[in-house]
Amino acid sequence: MKRSSRLIGGMFISACIIAVAAGATLLAGAEEPASRVSAQENFRWYCIQCHGPKGDGKGVNNTKKLPVSPRNLTDGKDMAQFSDEDMVRTITHGGGASDLSPIMPPWGNVFTNQEIRDLVALIRKMCNCRFDPRAKEAFLKQQGR
Repeated sequence: MKRSSRLIGGMFISACIIAVAAGATLLAGAEEPASRVSAQENFRWYCIQCHGPKGDGKGVNNTKKLPVSPRNLTDGKDMAQFSDEDMVRTITHGGGASDLSPIMPPWGNVFTNQEIRDLVALIRKMCNCRFDPRAKEAFLKQQGR
């Protein structure tokens, strides 16, 4: 009797562990898309104050007191100088990490990697541009680098 109750108890515990692990996997898979916020929502919540509702740099925080105006994300000629990786770095680590405005905060602890990539895709739509290495070269030359 003792042996069979131990065996049944062990099987019950094993079944519970398997069920919990399977449930956690299912929940994690189900939770990912539901918890992911759209780039448009993230932009409205976090970026609009400086970059403006249209992304043109005319947000409510853009005042004469700022040492650097927020970038116009709709300017395709200007935005073509930034690769997607440049934008990922800037959003993740802040403007200072890319030798841009140190006032732009890092968002890497706020957004997931995928949300940052989604924001980059949204910015590409706003500027209607792609990365142009010649534009980056010209920008760096203009800055004396």
